[in-house]
Amino acid sequence: MNQHDVIQNAWALTEAIEEAVSQNDWARAAKLDEARAPLVMALQSEQPADALAVIRKIQASIDAVAIRARDAQSTLSATYRRSMEGAKAAGRYHQAARF
Repeated sequence: MNQHDVIQNAWALTEAIEEAVSQNDWARAAKLDEARAPLVMALQSEQPADALAVIRKIQASIDAVAIRARDAQSTLSATYRRSMEGAKAAGRYHQAARF
């Protein structure tokens, strides 16, 4: 596969990752990222200007998705903590109700 094809395939996967992330389908985004990773690693340093522009878009997308992933993880963690606190409170209520 030539460098042009590598870049185009990496970009297509990047767009698919962005779509998965927009739907909060993190499992699909992770699978797509696993498929894209070898393509990104196969990029050579010497590229024409138009290829560099696409590579920069891929890099910007990677950064943006990483930020969204951190935010989603923080939100899920907070929701989990609140749920666990609620479950503990319900357990304490049941214990108190038995007495």
